Amino acid sequence: MTKLPDEVTSRPPGADRSRDTRRALIDAAIADMEATGEASIRITKILSETGISNGSLYHHFGSREGLVQAAIAERFLGAVTAGLGAFADRIREIRTPEQLQELFRFELERYGSPEVRDQRLRRLTALAAALPRAELRQRIIADQARYFDAAGDALSRLQDRGLIRADIDIRAFSAWFLGLTLSRVLSELDPDLDPDREWSEFTLTALLAILIPPTD
Repeated sequence: MTKLPDEVTSRPPGADRSRDTRRALIDAAIADMEATGEASIRITKILSETGISNGSLYHHFGSREGLVQAAIAERFLGAVTAGLGAFADRIREIRTPEQLQELFRFELERYGSPEVRDQRLRRLTALAAALPRAELRQRIIADQARYFDAAGDALSRLQDRGLIRADIDIRAFSAWFLGLTLSRVLSELDPDLDPDREWSEFTLTALLAILIPPTD
């Protein structure tokens, strides 16, 4: 049944204030984390910066660790989803194999930008922090699964148009491709490698070999 406008916009009393409080605490924790690392997060400093009470913090997160984990998950989620919407929009315009090639070439070049490089490092940092924390790890796995679903839905349009091989599991490809983009950091660390040229060209060749249907 279609929701009426007042059903869509109505919220329980205090819901907006509660959401804003939670958001302010996470943002303050992320700012401290990005400035000097996870160990630098101090509850007293965050409460002073946000003007939020100690009771509200523990109501939303239960503990300092709960806030830290929420901040790590948020950093991961933001880095994962950045650019996905624009990628899906560009896919809607693809009609030829040549356009598909240019789409991936553009994406691979974009991964070399300072902004995306920072996003990639945030993701790796969040993953490293999640490994010894079972609850956080499961939270990140769930966020990542939603990304794979969304990326797979976008790429399936190309498969429906016959531009991608019909026998490819698109969701599995999305997972592999995202993991591949994270590996770029290894090329970036080696002073003897040019990731903008070598990594991008190798990766584009591999992508096209996997995706493009064979011609008779």
